[in-house]
Amino acid sequence: MKTLWKDKMTPKERMKAFAAGEQLDRIVCMPMVTDQAYSLAGGTMSKYYHSATLMAQAQINAFETYELDSVGSGPGLFGIAEAIGTKLVFPEDNVPYVSIPAISSYENLGNMNLIDPYRSGRLPIFLEALKIIQEAVKERVSVGCAVAGPITTAAAVRGTDSFLKDMRRCPEMVHRLLQYVTDNTILFIDVLCDIGIKPSIADPVASGTMISEKHFREFAKPYLKQYSDRIIQRWGSGPFVHICGDTTKIWSDMVDFGATVLSLDNQVDLAEAKNEVGHRACLSGNVRPNTLWRGTPQQVAIEVKECLRKAYDNPKGFILSSGCGLPVGTPVDNVIAMMDAARQYGKYPIDPDRLK
Repeated sequence: MKTLWKDKMTPKERMKAFAAGEQLDRIVCMPMVTDQAYSLAGGTMSKYYHSATLMAQAQINAFETYELDSVGSGPGLFGIAEAIGTKLVFPEDNVPYVSIPAISSYENLGNMNLIDPYRSGRLPIFLEALKIIQEAVKERVSVGCAVAGPITTAAAVRGTDSFLKDMRRCPEMVHRLLQYVTDNTILFIDVLCDIGIKPSIADPVASGTMISEKHFREFAKPYLKQYSDRIIQRWGSGPFVHICGDTTKIWSDMVDFGATVLSLDNQVDLAEAKNEVGHRACLSGNVRPNTLWRGTPQQVAIEVKECLRKAYDNPKGFILSSGCGLPVGTPVDNVIAMMDAARQYGKYPIDPDRLK
């Protein structure tokens, strides 16, 4: 099944106009089709995570099926940590998880070299997948890649429980580790920029649900700023940044370190975010992933209208998206329903009476 709606602009034309503040045909819509896309390529998930061809084909098929405003692939939350030395487990039909962190003691840090983005871990596979995607769709849609933020990567290198405890018992060592993972990630950011891809950032372990705002400002913000500074240096504008959970108390910090787009979890009220930081940053969100996974197309459309009602008129712009990455097994029909609702209710000029 594919959408029956016909857009007046290609996704690439739409995103170019959006960046320039020009008139659009409809709201930009970018549900986070990450692991959900694997089912569109065939094969087991364990094979998918080790095949540039399968990764690329999944995202190409997702674009052709949903007609998204963005497409991409990348190392996900653990790719950089894996390249550093963390061991992952790859279930046949589920997402990978950390089995053995790269370091058991901070004494190991002094003996660790920086990664080679072209050779370390599965990074070469991700780069090859991105090149395949670019070749297939580059005329119609921009290709992106998300990299894990410093807190999430450091947690995967050290082990999440140990890392979070270390913030209190040995903060100086935590800073050493964060600088190390930042230096490694910036190497990969540079390679992405070299091939014409603007990186985005996902840092779920930096969520207000996981760490305090004090710890965010002490441990996350300085290193996220280094990521952002490099992206701004290479692209002239800041990144799209997604942090899961409740980010209410750190919205201003996210803008301060350079985020151009704040991608907000469905726990967050878009209207509140618009009132607080909408004059400083574009907002993105936040249809519930659980509704997309377990709900009906009609329920998806209701949530799309709710998100549009709250934030379509955000001063710095609004991108309709899911509140987080779509779960494995999310029905194709529900993703299509989200895109179709964006086309139906998000057509410019948007009529607020239709969003009630």
